[in-house]
Amino acid sequence: MLTFARMTMSMKNDCIRLATRLLALWLTLAGTAAGPLKAQPTVSRADLAWRYLLMDANYSVADSTGRLTDSTRAALNRIFDRSTLSFFGGRFAVTAAMMDTAITMASPSYRYTARTLPTDVTIDGKPARVVRSALLSRLAAIDSTGPLAQAIVSAKARVAVLVDTVSAERSAEFVAEPAALAKAVSAEVKALEQGKNPYARYVGDIWRSYRSGASAPVPMRVIAPAAAAKSAVGVLVALHGAGGDENMFAMGYGQGIAARLARENGLLFVSPATAAFTGGAVAFDSLLAVLGRDYRIDPARVYVIGHSMGAGAAARLAQERPQAIAAVACLAGGTPVTAAGAPPVLFIGAQLDPIIPAARVKAAAAATPTGSYEERANEGHTLMVRSGVLRAVPWLVGQGGHSHRP
Repeated sequence: MLTFARMTMSMKNDCIRLATRLLALWLTLAGTAAGPLKAQPTVSRADLAWRYLLMDANYSVADSTGRLTDSTRAALNRIFDRSTLSFFGGRFAVTAAMMDTAITMASPSYRYTARTLPTDVTIDGKPARVVRSALLSRLAAIDSTGPLAQAIVSAKARVAVLVDTVSAERSAEFVAEPAALAKAVSAEVKALEQGKNPYARYVGDIWRSYRSGASAPVPMRVIAPAAAAKSAVGVLVALHGAGGDENMFAMGYGQGIAARLARENGLLFVSPATAAFTGGAVAFDSLLAVLGRDYRIDPARVYVIGHSMGAGAAARLAQERPQAIAAVACLAGGTPVTAAGAPPVLFIGAQLDPIIPAARVKAAAAATPTGSYEERANEGHTLMVRSGVLRAVPWLVGQGGHSHRP
């Protein structure tokens, strides 16, 4: 979750040393507490994803109903951040155990029940691979270089999710409903065969992809309000942190509170895989071009929010494309934005964050002429996102129409 793009070499080294010390300390304590190492049960990304969603849901409910004391909130956040460090250390079983402890603190009756992923998916009596192959053959017959090129990229990505054996490592597969997806994508392929773009003015929630230059397709979650079918709409681009994916802001980070707030404010919610955005603004340019073809976008209401690695990417976009963005919010991360005509940037740190300390986020805000800083008390690196989003989205919308151009 560390983002180093605009730090000095000294700052980078400090971050690396801090994260290494914290990880080493925790793994040592965990090993000492557990005694001699024993064989650990296999834990997949799907297992951790379900646990995270349970943790996120229980924490959100406890927080919104006032059941969290400051001490309990702090303890939950500390444990969860330790599980994050364990995750990056590759100790998935330890991560799962710590997550279970944290969830139990928020909901004492919790017991994790493992989910079995399908290994023989059928659709209308046919193996998923047969349905997938037929759809891909139809797509191969359509001109993929013309105006429907990006729509075909999306359709191919969606068809590829139709698999016999669902992967425990790819959320696009283990959160999908194969029968419903097959029905939807069949209609999309039929539209493409008729020369129509099935994603133009699409209203609702959809997982799809787009291509940026010669790079691999970038997966994204798009949730469009009803107004997007006929009116110009603003856009909220949400960039997740390291270890997450394009479904993180839509399903987690406070039970998808960012997507809900976007809908309530009439915004098109778009959450792409952040990795494509860490190297510069090219993927952002391509994203806006794709959205601009599919919807009527209000260029004065393009907002970006990011967490951790995503906060670093968001700050970089503000630096490189200041004229294209109305406002930016950086949660538990971010770097100074000093470009002429830069948009307003809200930096929100977390008091207990051991991964990107609040002091570093505050320093980035202080070095940003258009920056402001706030801090979440008794919260850490990941669980702070819910409260951060609740504060940031109204703030972002409030900047709409404010000229930051010279």
